[in-house]
Amino acid sequence: MSGADAVEAGYARCLAETRRRAANFGLGIRLLPRERRRALSAVYWFSQRADDAADGDGPPGERRFRLETVRTELDRTLAGDPPSSSWAALADASSRFRIAHGLYRELLDGVGRDLDPSPYPDWGATLAYCYGVAGTVGLISLPIFGVDEADGENARRDAIDLGAALQITNILRDLREDARRGRWYLPLDLSDRYGVHPEGVAAGRPGPGFEALVLAAAETARPLYGAARRLSARLPRSTRACPVSLAAVYRGLLERIAADPAAVLRERVRVPGPAKAARAFGASLIALAR
Repeated sequence: MSGADAVEAGYARCLAETRRRAANFGLGIRLLPRERRRALSAVYWFSQRADDAADGDGPPGERRFRLETVRTELDRTLAGDPPSSSWAALADASSRFRIAHGLYRELLDGVGRDLDPSPYPDWGATLAYCYGVAGTVGLISLPIFGVDEADGENARRDAIDLGAALQITNILRDLREDARRGRWYLPLDLSDRYGVHPEGVAAGRPGPGFEALVLAAAETARPLYGAARRLSARLPRSTRACPVSLAAVYRGLLERIAADPAAVLRERVRVPGPAKAARAFGASLIALAR
């Protein structure tokens, strides 16, 4: 297979993986022009490969080995020797949109925290984790969105804030599942304030302060979603709808959790398909009307 054929095959695989796994993220990607959509799907594929390595089944030693394998494959790719067609697509996207290579390594470091989970004492520590696993993806995406370099620093702050909003929403959705796996991402000082502890959440008996804890965390995430609107305003018209549609879907998920905090103990909370599409479409129309 020629280099060009490998890149095309890789993009096709990354797009298929995004459609299969990214029910929320995939909606925003579909709104991008073809070349940018393909590039962002390669970024999604890489982030999922990293997350699967660190967060999948198996003992910590095995997961650490898998993550180091991904790191080695990334190094090969960035050195011009991608080990598969999907990696070739990532290399092409990185070159085409001048993505800083260090951001990929920061993402690997971020997901690597799950190999040795430790408590996060306060919001500063939790937000640092959010940066590693989500803010980095936002920063990688900025050149794909076509951010003007003159507005780069403001856009960076917006991407980091939006990543935090999305990740806090994920944390709340997965509270019980993560607690059962020995992981607790909410700040300990916040959890202690409401008398909620991971062991009780894992057992489905979180105590009377659980609802207040979830609502307090949701209040931290809400203002961070404003970053999507600010970021959209800094983008060319052709990519403006992507971040706001993604934020609208996740904001809908956050509001469903806030409306019934105990639901995260019973099930994986989701936004129904029609409501998800309506939120994404509505947010996109508003962004494009500016």
